[in-house]
Amino acid sequence: MKRWELVLLGLFLACWVVYLLAVFRVVLPEGMLDLGFYPYYSVAVAAGWAAGNIYVYRTRDLDPDSQSRRRLLAGYFLAPLGLILLLKAMMPLGFQRGAPFVGLYAFCVYSIFFGVANKLGMFRRRTL
Repeated sequence: MKRWELVLLGLFLACWVVYLLAVFRVVLPEGMLDLGFYPYYSVAVAAGWAAGNIYVYRTRDLDPDSQSRRRLLAGYFLAPLGLILLLKAMMPLGFQRGAPFVGLYAFCVYSIFFGVANKLGMFRRRTL
């Protein structure tokens, strides 16, 4: 792994830890971030697109059926979701209760853009 990947992985793992602490009510982050729908979904779009493209770039030389490719898929798909979930947990409580499916929709948006980036495969090696 490259250094920037380790930094991003550490950031995303920290987001997952804080989110899990919020789920178990150890920390109370709600109300710390006043974020609307459009910026929240924009983060989900950008994270999905970037994670999908980086995954394609990193796996371009690997065998399609290799175990390391599947591990990278799990890492690049699940790690950035910690940021999206943490952002939702930081929204005001009234906003969270008023729109309960926002997190699910953000997950769907993230998954769609990750999948589109993966299908397009802009960084995939071309063989003639």
